Amino acid sequence: MISNNILDVIGDTPLIQIHCLGNPEKNIRIFGKLESVNPGSSVKDRSAMQLIEAAEKSGALKPGDTIVESSSGNMGHALAMICAVRKYKFICILDPKTPKSNIALVKAFGGNVEIVTEKDSSGGYQKNRIEMAKNIAKNMSNCVNLDQYNNNAALDAHYHHTGPEILKQLDGDISVLMGCVSTGSHLCGTAKYLKEQLPQLRVVGVEPAGSVIFGGTYKPFLQNGTGLSFTPGNYLPAHVDEEVRVNDRDAFSTCHVMARNEGLLLGGSSGAVLAGARTIAKSAEPNTTIVVILPDSGLKYLNTVYNDEWLASHHLLPLDLD
Repeated sequence: MISNNILDVIGDTPLIQIHCLGNPEKNIRIFGKLESVNPGSSVKDRSAMQLIEAAEKSGALKPGDTIVESSSGNMGHALAMICAVRKYKFICILDPKTPKSNIALVKAFGGNVEIVTEKDSSGGYQKNRIEMAKNIAKNMSNCVNLDQYNNNAALDAHYHHTGPEILKQLDGDISVLMGCVSTGSHLCGTAKYLKEQLPQLRVVGVEPAGSVIFGGTYKPFLQNGTGLSFTPGNYLPAHVDEEVRVNDRDAFSTCHVMARNEGLLLGGSSGAVLAGARTIAKSAEPNTTIVVILPDSGLKYLNTVYNDEWLASHHLLPLDLD
């Protein structure tokens, strides 16, 4: 296959069976939708592409304009890559939790980076990042804030693409769909489509312990790219049957289990979803097929999730690898 440019290879990601967490005796199978093989190495490539195309179609985004967006890392990487191809200027609003590799990636594609250093009233950085992005868009001419947290175009990317891909890959044999919530788009867009085709589908949303998307009080956590200090507009609880919280230790431990047993190097949010899937699988009925959306690669987290010194500094050793 020959593609016109790098953006043409976004999507159509593989579905990988996760053998070490399944139960062959009961025919309980777990499959991971491996979004790290997107050209920007994450599920955010899909949302970013749809957000830009929707803004272009509406006339809000014109050639040579500037895009500004708040990100924990992966959306920034995706938008920077797409802006390089589409010839838009890009300003990415990040925070101290962002891996240095993500910051470097945005800059490598020609994007500009602003770092929010003050925590908001909840103790996180997201609200201040979003506020900065909105203010820049308001005060700069020819500048658009795409707002990945509330813009329905991000949901559409997964309703029209991710969901149909999964349905086709498993020929409709899906019992449970699981994914981290994050901004809401990839789980809820996929769930909306699949539930229209499979009304009995069980959808499980996963978030870090400390995130307030499912309610409660915000508490700091170390998982990156998931968890918020508020509930985003793109989280549609009507499409989610069960909400699960996973702590940092379980998320990161599962990342190590995947690397050592399946050869999959995954980010912490993927580890969290698989930790949740492991629990679901233990009590599942025979002949259950669980699909988990794995948002990104672990390559960006070699200095954190896969670094023993970093884990020890946060009292996350020893890891339980059983």
